[in-house]
Amino acid sequence: MTLLEVRELVKHYAGKRGIFAGHREKVRAVDGVTFALARGETLGLVGESGCGKSTLGRLVVRLEEPTAGKILLAGEEITGWTGRKLRELRRRFQIIFQDSSSSLNPRRTVGAIIEEPLANFGVAKRERQERVAELLTLVGLEPGDAWKYPHEFSGGQRQRINIARALALQPELVVCDEPVSSLDVSIRAQILNLLRGLKRRLNLSYLFISHDLAAVNYLADRVAVMYLGKIVEILPAEGLVSQARHPYSRALLRAVPEPDPRQRTGRKPVVRGETPDPARPPAGCRFHPRCPEARDVCRQDEPVLKEVGEGHLLRCHFS
Repeated sequence: MTLLEVRELVKHYAGKRGIFAGHREKVRAVDGVTFALARGETLGLVGESGCGKSTLGRLVVRLEEPTAGKILLAGEEITGWTGRKLRELRRRFQIIFQDSSSSLNPRRTVGAIIEEPLANFGVAKRERQERVAELLTLVGLEPGDAWKYPHEFSGGQRQRINIARALALQPELVVCDEPVSSLDVSIRAQILNLLRGLKRRLNLSYLFISHDLAAVNYLADRVAVMYLGKIVEILPAEGLVSQARHPYSRALLRAVPEPDPRQRTGRKPVVRGETPDPARPPAGCRFHPRCPEARDVCRQDEPVLKEVGEGHLLRCHFS
């Protein structure tokens, strides 16, 4: 059953002024994105920095307003919701941010931070305290940690606190925006295992945003590859390594670190050239200036996202 559906979602920002007085170029952060997420599923969203991943995540949880397009939750369009309707909607989805430190108020105790969303929705004080103790235990901390302050915890422990706060209202959907990118490798594995266990235990759905294909491949059921504001490929995570067909997806796979030093020599460059300006994306296929397989049609016509196999969507003229 589909929980989240995004249809032709667009987010443009006013950029720097152009050559004409009063004219501002539009930064096309998200430019016509369509995908669906089932209940209990994790969709991994990957791509280089600046491709629009985090903007898409903020649009999904309505922290930003889309320029165009639709967002549906359990079949009901929520794109234009405001006021009380949007407030009630906050119970159903939450977001975990990348920076575990700046996401927590240093002047408040951990207990006060976690119970804040519960207080906002009128939950009684005693029930809030019981819920905080339950949540701390759920994420691998101690109930007594509720009386401590964020600076008393490590980076991994602070991210556990963020996860506990995100789960306070028992949401259906959690957007994880680079939740492990700032952590050490060993701690990163612990948080990924925690997220994976919580998904199964609580039947959560995740939109997991990351530039780390290895982390996405470990946690996700399906993977969506994003480039310059557009989805270029969606496929099952189990087939990512062997079945990825877009040249950009294959380039990202080559960027995954190789643990065996003997296998590192002679590797091809990840992606040649610089990422184009999102205010002035290339005509035709947006990846063609950096694509080793580009042909004339790629420079002229924009490919559509089409089905090329079971559960496999691709935006490419040839691959």
